[in-house]
Amino acid sequence: MFGEMLESIDDRVTSTIFKVRLDPGAQARSVWNVSRTQHDEVGQFAMTERQRAAAAAPQGEPVVKTIRLEQPKVGRNDPCPCGSGKKYKKCCGKNA
Repeated sequence: MFGEMLESIDDRVTSTIFKVRLDPGAQARSVWNVSRTQHDEVGQFAMTERQRAAAAAPQGEPVVKTIRLEQPKVGRNDPCPCGSGKKYKKCCGKNA
């Protein structure tokens, strides 16, 4: 029963496609022309050239401070600064 329904749909679609006649005088509209149209309100929201230039101009370079270490860097084989007497790599440097 389902197969008969599918077959009848196929027959209807096929016959409809073969019966279609195109009007040779009709011309298709270009989609590009339709998409180029603008409403009057769009102009109100558009930025002027000066506004665009001002928005794109850099507002000044941000000042970057250099990070300075207060203590010298501890080497892996140096004694640990925590005072345990172990090497840094075996003590506090294990998880670093």
